[in-house]
Amino acid sequence: MLTPDYLFIILIMTANTLVLSVLSLPKYRRKLPKIYWIARSWWWMLALLFGCYLVSSLQNKGGHYPYWWALDSLFVLIGLRGLYEISRLGRLAGKTKLLHKLATQVSALEHLSEKKATEPTLTNITSETKDSAIPLVICSPLDALMVVSLFTLIISLIFLHQLTWAREASGILLFVLFASQFNDIAQYLCGRAFGGRFFQRKLAPKISPNKTIEGALFGTLLSAVLATILGLWLTPFSLLVCFGCAYLLAVTGVIGDLFESAFKRRHDVKDTGTLLAGHGGVLDRIDSLLIGIPLFTVLYWLVL
Repeated sequence: MLTPDYLFIILIMTANTLVLSVLSLPKYRRKLPKIYWIARSWWWMLALLFGCYLVSSLQNKGGHYPYWWALDSLFVLIGLRGLYEISRLGRLAGKTKLLHKLATQVSALEHLSEKKATEPTLTNITSETKDSAIPLVICSPLDALMVVSLFTLIISLIFLHQLTWAREASGILLFVLFASQFNDIAQYLCGRAFGGRFFQRKLAPKISPNKTIEGALFGTLLSAVLATILGLWLTPFSLLVCFGCAYLLAVTGVIGDLFESAFKRRHDVKDTGTLLAGHGGVLDRIDSLLIGIPLFTVLYWLVL
């Protein structure tokens, strides 16, 4: 009999495959190029995550998990890629190459009409960056904090993975990962539906001009509700605990997103990379995890 986490993986991959298949049709691919690339990137990200998760869960005849390191290795690779993206922005040559890639990707995604408003160009390289032509990993306190946050996240993910397997509650790891990702989608939908209706000002106009207060308020609530449903399925937590954890992950996800936006604004870039078409770099994809995962890990270890 399939366990809840295995069934969840099958359902998510099936749904993503169906959506990608429809978007791959020439008519929809021409009409919705960016949505197609986002769905395709999601398919590969989920396949990699779930593949490593399943390999880590394989038992031998002795009841041991000889491949437990598979998922932890993925977390380490994510951390290394994130560190590379941070260090690249501290080097003139690396940043120049990234800006060229971003401009090329925008053209490929058929968003040329938005280029003037949203796409960084080579003129975005500030005098501060030009003066720092030598390779530097840490260029400011904000960069240093991003590096520390990235290391903390990866260590927390590895520790949480080991802790959940030891307590035979592996579905908790999927719960926290997807609770954080639900938040991005929920904020976007609520921001589009309610943005500007109740509050005249933006949430953080100098850091993230497109993020609305309505999107943050209603998005975190919607995300918490969806994640609570998932938590009741995948975890041994009660309804109250599921909602509390889900809401914590949603709120900290907003903070993590603003933190990464401030990091990008300091370097005058729209995305930290082009590895994930439609999403940006690895840092763009994991920003909602930076604060919530470490907090949840400590909470689960000491309290839950």
